Amino acid sequence: MKLTPLRILFGLALLGSLALEFLYEPTPPLEVWDYPFFFALTGVLGCLALAFLAKGILPPLLDRPEDYYDPPGEPDGEAES
Repeated sequence: MKLTPLRILFGLALLGSLALEFLYEPTPPLEVWDYPFFFALTGVLGCLALAFLAKGILPPLLDRPEDYYDPPGEPDGEAES
């Protein structure tokens, strides 16, 4: 296995996380976690946000004109054979 800078960085992050697991006192869970259906509502809101992003924001950024892939200088619909 070749050691690349990315693998070294990942290994250091892993070792740091392991060290902090034993040295750091974790905080108690949030009170909001005890509300009924909290995680279900969080999941539904996350899905709605992703759907809004996929349907509302991304298409205008990704749309191309109809003749985007046609070679330049050729009339529409007539490709050389």
